[in-house]
Amino acid sequence: MRVEVPAHLRGLSWRHLALLVFALAAPQLTSAQAWLPSQGTFGAAVTYNDVLNLHHYLPNGDELDAGHTRSDTIGFGVAYSPTDRLMLTASVPYVMTRYWGDHPHPGTDIDDGDEHKTLTDLRVAAHYQLLREPFALAPYISYVTPVKNYETFGHSAPGRGLNELWLGFGIGKNLNQWIPRTYVQARYNYAFVEKVADIKHDNSNLDLELGYFITRQWSVRAMSFMRFAHGGIDVPIPPSNPLFPHHDQLAASTFKNVGLGGSYEYSPNLSFYAMYLTSLSGTNGHELDQGVTLGVNFGFTPLRERIEQGSD
Repeated sequence: MRVEVPAHLRGLSWRHLALLVFALAAPQLTSAQAWLPSQGTFGAAVTYNDVLNLHHYLPNGDELDAGHTRSDTIGFGVAYSPTDRLMLTASVPYVMTRYWGDHPHPGTDIDDGDEHKTLTDLRVAAHYQLLREPFALAPYISYVTPVKNYETFGHSAPGRGLNELWLGFGIGKNLNQWIPRTYVQARYNYAFVEKVADIKHDNSNLDLELGYFITRQWSVRAMSFMRFAHGGIDVPIPPSNPLFPHHDQLAASTFKNVGLGGSYEYSPNLSFYAMYLTSLSGTNGHELDQGVTLGVNFGFTPLRERIEQGSD
């Protein structure tokens, strides 16, 4: 159900989820995964991510038209495996955002209709291959911190500007004995987010992936991404509320997104992939009307080989 903007709520905003979308749609080398590469492997990746938000979700899941945002994100990631069981990763996004509509956020220039560009948050992580059989399991710990003091207040704010500690794992299974050339993988993390106004607003994320190798070079996958809020506040809130300056950071945002993707391995050291995402439902945040991701991985063990090695 879509509703109009109430007069007393015009000018309010929701946090733009550019960093989150980058993290969920990041290259496999920098996101949580079940199968880690072998010792001495070094990889790098560049990702382009285009996100269009036309509506916002209210606390009850209804949709609200408070203006539109578009973000273009270029993500840079590297990974290195000092042992067969340990992988270290780092990534940072460069985010370009723009808002257009009749309800720009008051008191900030970021919703002026122009494009605004900035680096946002550095993410570093350590992944450990705990199991390879009977299924692959790789716990990880990650730390997220802003690399500069960017704007966090406005429709087109590129992120929340907060420190976060993520604890999570990737778990996967080669389904070849039942369905040839098929695998299933899941990723989960709990994010301990820096408090704002002494309010807890942690979150957790669950991703599901079903993949199929058409040939040794081509693969396709279906994905689902879910976020759950643990604390935070419902939005919108009126400007008179003392939490109004922080409501973008504190919004108890949830969502259920789905997507399709495909990969092409040009050589053992070079692969390309693409992904399309859209939102099914959500609360207290942007509705992902369309998310398109294009990426290239350099010098990284293909996922197919890692699955096969882990199943030997």
